[in-house]
Amino acid sequence: MRSIAIRIVKILAGIAGALIGVALLVFAGFYAASIWRESLPPGRNGEPGQYLQADGLDLHYKQWGPQSGQAILLIPGAMAWSETWAPIAERLGANGFRVIAPDLPPFGYSERPASGDYSRQAQARRILAFADAAGLQQFVLLGHSFGGGATMETALIAPDRIAGLVLLDVALGLGRPPSKPPLAPLFAAPGLPEAIMAATFTNPLMIGKGLRDFVADDDAVATPERIEVYRRPLVVKGTSHAIADWFVTGLFGNEEASRAFKPESYRSFQKPALLVWGKEDSVTPLAQGEEIARLLPNAQLSVLDGVNHIPQIEAPEKTASLIAAFVSSLQAPGSN
Repeated sequence: MRSIAIRIVKILAGIAGALIGVALLVFAGFYAASIWRESLPPGRNGEPGQYLQADGLDLHYKQWGPQSGQAILLIPGAMAWSETWAPIAERLGANGFRVIAPDLPPFGYSERPASGDYSRQAQARRILAFADAAGLQQFVLLGHSFGGGATMETALIAPDRIAGLVLLDVALGLGRPPSKPPLAPLFAAPGLPEAIMAATFTNPLMIGKGLRDFVADDDAVATPERIEVYRRPLVVKGTSHAIADWFVTGLFGNEEASRAFKPESYRSFQKPALLVWGKEDSVTPLAQGEEIARLLPNAQLSVLDGVNHIPQIEAPEKTASLIAAFVSSLQAPGSN
């Protein structure tokens, strides 16, 4: 019996070793593909377009609407960049607002900081530096999903700069204890973090699945054309390395020192706020939006039926209409 048990253990160990070997080969294959694919320099020496120097970085951005319009600064969620805002940015620009969408590092075509720091405090510093470079003294600040942490941190650090705040299905993790990244021990091994990201977050084959998981009507929203928009910046050099840094310092960073982590900070924010939330949100459930709305003294919550986590592409007309009405109310006589 003992010899049979030993033989079974050896067989299982061999199978486990083979599976690990296969997994490592898969990671290595995706990593090699990412090195070949990621060849475009970040910043103005890479993708043609508009750039501003902010916080020592070349930040790529897109702009819609007249220069004279009320400025609305858009902060994207994970793996999104300026062009992904087009469905609502074009509508808001046509309504006379000046809409500006930077590629907040590590996403899009912007340069990435050598420090690899993507904490809320670091991102808020970059947002304010970008606003300074764009000549924005006071502006409406709008954030989506994971970008909501940096958005809220910016608003709490510099409330006098904020004319109004718009939050779309934001992921804030209010007061919740930080958690370690999955596979955390592997992130200490040279090359492995980049390989893991190359097989997942920065894998072009995974972008479509990720988008479909976050929208309610995946056939209508996650079209091949839209998936290609999200894939486009994956050619920027060092993307897998930068996303690995963000995974540790941003997505799973310890934000207990940030203002946006503390529920009591929200009660002191007196500026008008609009929350737009998908009723079917499977990432940040509606209860989270309701909690934030209760904490902010001057907030209104609009719930969109049949929408999951990305209202700006799932219901762009309705989302843009809500934002336009809110921003217009800020300019009306007697408004807050």
